Amino acid sequence: MTFLCSLPLLSALAFMCGGPGPLAVGYVEGEYVLVAPIETAQIVDLAVRRGDRVTAGQPLGRLERRDAEIAVAQAEAALTQAESQLANLQEGRRPEEIASIEAALSSAKAQAEEAGRVMQRHKDLLARGISTQATFDSASTSVELARAKVAELEANLAVARLPARANEIKAAQASVEQAKAVLDTAEWRLAKRTLLIPQSGVVSDIIRNTGEVAGPQAPVLSVLPDGALKLKLYVPEFALSSLSVGAQLTVRCDGCGEGMRATVSYISSDPEFTPPVIYSLETRQKLVYLIEARPEDGAWALAPGQIVDVALEGGEE
Repeated sequence: MTFLCSLPLLSALAFMCGGPGPLAVGYVEGEYVLVAPIETAQIVDLAVRRGDRVTAGQPLGRLERRDAEIAVAQAEAALTQAESQLANLQEGRRPEEIASIEAALSSAKAQAEEAGRVMQRHKDLLARGISTQATFDSASTSVELARAKVAELEANLAVARLPARANEIKAAQASVEQAKAVLDTAEWRLAKRTLLIPQSGVVSDIIRNTGEVAGPQAPVLSVLPDGALKLKLYVPEFALSSLSVGAQLTVRCDGCGEGMRATVSYISSDPEFTPPVIYSLETRQKLVYLIEARPEDGAWALAPGQIVDVALEGGEE
């Protein structure tokens, strides 16, 4: 057979002269990241173009921010109001109100002292028979009323200096925390009006341009992150038993260098017909199983859509 295969004509006609085929044939698939805002807004500016290389954290574009800035201003005002209400409850009444009560108390004390002196004078006059008992009793009543007024104002002053009840203060503290959370959310939403790329990679497509409206379901662009590639391979049933998750594969493709490897990451349990992307006369009627493999560090020269074939590491070529 070796001799026959060495003859050009016979080797071209005899299919047995060909070496063993690959374990599986498939293609490279990119795992693209669609960059979209968290809220619907108009695109104001795009800072990148298709094919540009971007690094993690780099701004890609800006969206309309006026409404988000207004929301932040409203949240800041609400927080200031809540903090002022809490401070008011913790400190008691205003200083002006306390000063007014203190002035009234001083006046009441002076009146009580004067009423006491008048009562003492009428007491002396009564003892000498100059004043009447009724006059003395009236002066004594005035003293009691003046002292009662002093006691009332002292109590009012003590209450005015007290903070609000504990439950009221606790409710006001909760309002402050709620206002802070609203402000944090508003500031976060404002920051999200600048689109940032989470991973380094290459801009693969601009989906929406300046002036168009983008949103959570309407991405602005797509990025292929570094290393976000996988191989989708189709294995015939007879070769399935030789594979397992974690198995090492040798990767080959047109124009690729030697030594590229990949690791099996997924094996489908359901057979399917060979997909059109790798149709051939020999495989179009065959049932195959999908497997996925992750290229190792030396295989990142692969490009999405590229056709590859693989062999089991250490197996027959």
